[in-house]
Amino acid sequence: MEAFESVQVFEDIVKSQADDRSYRLITLPNKLDILLISDPSTDKSAAAMDVHVGHLVDPEEFAGLAHFCEHLLFMGTEKHPEENAYSQYLSDHGGHSNAFTSVENTNYYFDVNADHLEGALDRFAQFFIAPLFLESTTDRELNAVDSEHKKNLQSDSWRLFQLEKDLCSKDHPYHKFGTGNIETLKNEPVSKGLDIRKFLFKFHESYYSANIMKCVILGKEPLDTLMKWAVSMLSAVKNKNIVVPSFAGHPLTNEVLRRQILVKPVKEMKHLEMTFPFPDVTQDYRIHPQEYISHLIGHEGDGSILALIKSRGWALSLSAGVTSGGTNFDFFKISVELTDEGLAHWEEIIVICFQYMALMRNAGIQEWIFRESEALAEMSFRFKEKGSPASYASATAGHMQHFDKSDILSGNYLFHDFRPDVIQTYLNYLQPDHFRVMVVSPSFDSSNFAEAKYYGTEYDVQDFSDALKEALKTKILEANSELHLPEPNDFIPSNFDVRRVLKPETQYVEIIRESDTMRLWHKKDDTFYVPKVFTTWLIKNPFAYMNPKMSVLARLFTDLLKDYLSEFSYYAEVAGLHYDFDILTDGLILTMDGYNHKLCILLAKVIGKMKNFHVDSKRFQVLKERHERLYRNFKMETPTQHALYWTTYMLQEKLWTNEEKLEEISNIKEDEVANFVQEFFNHFYIEAVVHGNVEEKDALKWANIFDEAFQTRPLPLLQRHALLRSQTLPQGSHTILSLPLPNPANPNSAIEYVLQIGGSDDDDVRSRVLLFSQMCQEPCFDVLRTKEQLGYMVFSSVRKMVGNQFIRVVVQSERDPGYLETRIEAFWVHTKNLIENLGEDDFVRQRTALVNLLLEKPKKLVQEYRRLWSQVSNSQYDFPVEFRLANNVGTLSKSDIIQFMDTYIMKSAPKRTKYSTHISSAKVLSAELSKEAQQLLNDVNQTVLYDDLEGMMLLKNKWGLSGGAYPSKDVKEFMRHKTSTEVFEMNGGISGPSKEVNVVSV
Repeated sequence: MEAFESVQVFEDIVKSQADDRSYRLITLPNKLDILLISDPSTDKSAAAMDVHVGHLVDPEEFAGLAHFCEHLLFMGTEKHPEENAYSQYLSDHGGHSNAFTSVENTNYYFDVNADHLEGALDRFAQFFIAPLFLESTTDRELNAVDSEHKKNLQSDSWRLFQLEKDLCSKDHPYHKFGTGNIETLKNEPVSKGLDIRKFLFKFHESYYSANIMKCVILGKEPLDTLMKWAVSMLSAVKNKNIVVPSFAGHPLTNEVLRRQILVKPVKEMKHLEMTFPFPDVTQDYRIHPQEYISHLIGHEGDGSILALIKSRGWALSLSAGVTSGGTNFDFFKISVELTDEGLAHWEEIIVICFQYMALMRNAGIQEWIFRESEALAEMSFRFKEKGSPASYASATAGHMQHFDKSDILSGNYLFHDFRPDVIQTYLNYLQPDHFRVMVVSPSFDSSNFAEAKYYGTEYDVQDFSDALKEALKTKILEANSELHLPEPNDFIPSNFDVRRVLKPETQYVEIIRESDTMRLWHKKDDTFYVPKVFTTWLIKNPFAYMNPKMSVLARLFTDLLKDYLSEFSYYAEVAGLHYDFDILTDGLILTMDGYNHKLCILLAKVIGKMKNFHVDSKRFQVLKERHERLYRNFKMETPTQHALYWTTYMLQEKLWTNEEKLEEISNIKEDEVANFVQEFFNHFYIEAVVHGNVEEKDALKWANIFDEAFQTRPLPLLQRHALLRSQTLPQGSHTILSLPLPNPANPNSAIEYVLQIGGSDDDDVRSRVLLFSQMCQEPCFDVLRTKEQLGYMVFSSVRKMVGNQFIRVVVQSERDPGYLETRIEAFWVHTKNLIENLGEDDFVRQRTALVNLLLEKPKKLVQEYRRLWSQVSNSQYDFPVEFRLANNVGTLSKSDIIQFMDTYIMKSAPKRTKYSTHISSAKVLSAELSKEAQQLLNDVNQTVLYDDLEGMMLLKNKWGLSGGAYPSKDVKEFMRHKTSTEVFEMNGGISGPSKEVNVVSV
């Protein structure tokens, strides 16, 4: 108890009305702040630690040291010296972990099955007390950091981010290279006689101080128990009483402003970005001045910047807002996705942006706009649902660095004061003589461009043109009649009533309408009691994916529809209503979610636009060009993306390639889109789910909106539930598709290696697949990534397809895919030895972890909805599948898994059926092979190998197809049967015969 007496306790924390968790903020004698969260209902516990130090404090001798230190803390501590002690413990108990290093923060977090928080916390705490930084792990993990950097070399987002930093003031540490690579962390320091381990110990000793750390611990235990663990395990974190590093001035000094940076990207993209130096907005988090400014500049409704430049055919999208910098500095950015024509008018777009800012200043700070944002923020906080415990812990630990103690949960949401003077002060930072511009386009002649140091980005820094300079003095002062402030938002809900069902009729969705044109499923939320709804309407018609041309027409239709509705739907989006319209292989899919009060208005508007669709010539051409770029840009995707794509292509019954779609889109005319829409809606079948705070009668009214809009003919019965099946590989076959990576500058190759298991409708086989996959995941990462250092991206999992299932391993590496395949083959031998030598207690832990994962409860409404929709969309309607599989898994023994490996996995297994996609870089590294590895490579080379798609297609045509999906039981059994009594609750006490009763839930 003595230790508790010196602990400071604070419990006056503002929390959401919907939040039933208990909170306590404690400060240990070492000045470490720890937020304790008790949630008796949680099945996952979590913890996070945010250290208020990032790569801004990297020593000049070691760029990337903060990030490298983050990596190494996972690799053993004095108390738990095994390299994978932490990750193995989490894996054994259904957990996972991660971390990230940013400009000024390093954030570590994990989750674990709720019964095992204490053990995980013990291992986690040692990161901050006594890490080992062993020489062997240090040398190997250097390769992992280098691989992580090389993974990003051809990523435009990483290239542009670092270029922005490179071109800031060299007197400010923001310009540093934060990722690090083999050159900055090894080769250059070694050439100067520097020892990285000494710098690591010094870095940890200097900056990992309790007084600049913030911790969150979330568990099912009472607060007193969590407090006892926190005091016991984290009091040993040293307090060095350091001051949080901060840096005077702003990275964007006068010397680097009033410049235009022209950049040539990897992909075909046309982009304009205006960046303004901005103060650190966290100092005024109770006012949120940046929200007012970004809301107006980034608005998409009538009279907005985007609406105007879209009407001129110059833009596809616009966003505006604050990008976090560090203590004392942030950035305000306006980003525009340009069209081909817009690239020629980017200076005029800048003028329009400043004209709108002038309009904002002249109009004054409008209180009604502030109050709308205030109401929406309060609404979001009031009905905030639980999410992933690990993500919640991580984010909250970060917030603790910036917000007052009482506001650590609400600071990111709630507005407290309307201060027009403060908002005006921030708005005044957006001045025409105080910004710089980045313009990105592949059409720039880069022959005289400079090349950035770390990513090789081609760029040129220029003064503004004389025309732009003049326009920034004169034209921006001219009133533009096409610009005006937005109208009040009619989509903001005002009815938050929720009816509580005390005795729910069913745990799952039920059919409330069955006809030859529609099957409608419904479930009234009886768990989360929030005034929200999630709904999906799958409009089935195989015409939409009949051939490459039809799939392109379907894509153009969905995007044109969303584009036409954007000015209207933006108001709904701001008010918490969201929708999407997309293409699937069996038709088109409309999804909606948000506050239920006014969702019906949005649904009716979208369906009305579908019915009265017409093609706008200018927007058709703009979106057609956009999709041509998207299809071409796939060539520049990562090796992993190519491997996954071509594996899906080979194993799925039908998939149109980007090349096939690109060939079709160039010849498509406007009238063909209109004809497609008319033909598609002539006959279709809808399968829909409505789940949330919506009564059956209202769900049926929503269905009637479709009926009134479309007098459709029924789709033929065989087409209503036809899903694309998967290919069934011939048993015992070994096949490789080997293709070159289209981007010659990317140094990485990739492999997706799959073993066909089949039996997707057999619970016994599925249970074995799941448990084997669970047991492989941590060893796969530990062996292939950590120990063998094949690459940064390594994982294993189950690949599920209609009628089939596969065990897969995916690796992205600088090594040749053939070599990677030999390492995967060797890994199976290692895995079998591991399982054979696994103690019974360890096996039971793995089995229990999977059972707990299968039985894990949804944390919020959207998660429950996704589970229900997944079973409707696959036409199996097998809603209790997780419970059955959990029961099956609970009966499995270690010998069952060994037998599974001997049947399907090992090289001599009688049912072993293998397929691999090899994506090879032009810059493959060679490897010295042992005799065993060379023999494995010889075996791989004897596999049936194809390096052309035509040959592969001929082979694919010889393969059989899996069985299709079919319902788990007679569909009639899912029909809702009315009962004479339903029990509801109102104000805590009314029950009895069925009544229409509304209850305000919060």
